[in-house]
Amino acid sequence: MIGIDLGSKFVKICKITNTEKKKKEYSIVSAVVDISNYSGTEKTEKLTSVLKKLGCLEDTVCLAVGGKDIINRDFVLKRNKLINLKDQVNNEVVNTISEDLGKTYSSFSVIKNNSDKEYSIIFSAAPMEKVNAKFSFINTIDTLSVSSVTLEDFALANAFVEFGPNYKNSENIILINIGYNVSNVIAMNGKELVFIKDIDFGGQDITRDISNFYSIPEKLSEELKRREDLRQTINFNMKNILKKDVATLIETLFRTIEHCITRQFIVSVDRIVLTGGGAMTEGIDNFIQDTLGIPTEKWNPLDNNKFVGYVNKPQGFYLPVALGLALEKEKKANV
Repeated sequence: MIGIDLGSKFVKICKITNTEKKKKEYSIVSAVVDISNYSGTEKTEKLTSVLKKLGCLEDTVCLAVGGKDIINRDFVLKRNKLINLKDQVNNEVVNTISEDLGKTYSSFSVIKNNSDKEYSIIFSAAPMEKVNAKFSFINTIDTLSVSSVTLEDFALANAFVEFGPNYKNSENIILINIGYNVSNVIAMNGKELVFIKDIDFGGQDITRDISNFYSIPEKLSEELKRREDLRQTINFNMKNILKKDVATLIETLFRTIEHCITRQFIVSVDRIVLTGGGAMTEGIDNFIQDTLGIPTEKWNPLDNNKFVGYVNKPQGFYLPVALGLALEKEKKANV
């Protein structure tokens, strides 16, 4: 079973196998495929070819959805033995959410048992059109079948809990997956997910601004993002670009921290962790740390000794969501 993260530019594919349950060692096959220049039929042919090479052509798939149009709400419910939890959530949604949920797929998760009297809930609703589009794309490959759909944020949390650095066990962390167009922002209290939010910010924003400012091709702009030696040759100041582009992300981080502390999900933030393709932008971690005064670092999920055999570590930054999806399916398979 495989996890497929269908992005706007890249398709990320991941399959993991638990080779030694006692030691929690995994073998992994993965691929990152740029589909931006392919038509519908060509995308199917390209993905089919890659899946065949990975030995994953005949498999079941776990998908994820994300984006600013996903409705996410967190709320606290009192335990009521007379009303089942689903009905309690529905009542809360009707009373607190003004958006039209008629054309959405909705679900909820218990994220925290606050006490024997109450618990915290995350409710999510994704547009049917977005979910159906992902189903339709996978259905163009006859040998694949979709077994489940979840949120990118939940998959991201799954991957971090299993493969994140040791400090994940005890620290309050804001984890950001910077994608091509969209970034997932989640808050973790130790291994416990307490908040999720998606924003319209991605690596493409930085690339485009570099391209427009210097009147250079976007391909060269991508190189400038990641190579300080190349930037020095043209006297390029990355901070000037980051000040403009990362403003949306910084504002979201301020609001996320304030919300989580106000709701008593956390008492403070110990660390900000960046992953995703956009996190490969050189200096973005230092910029966020200097701006917010919070220790900030990057996380490559494949830079982990739990993976054995051949591991394509440079792909790791692109794979956290796909990895989390594959891990979720691995857990289901072992039940």
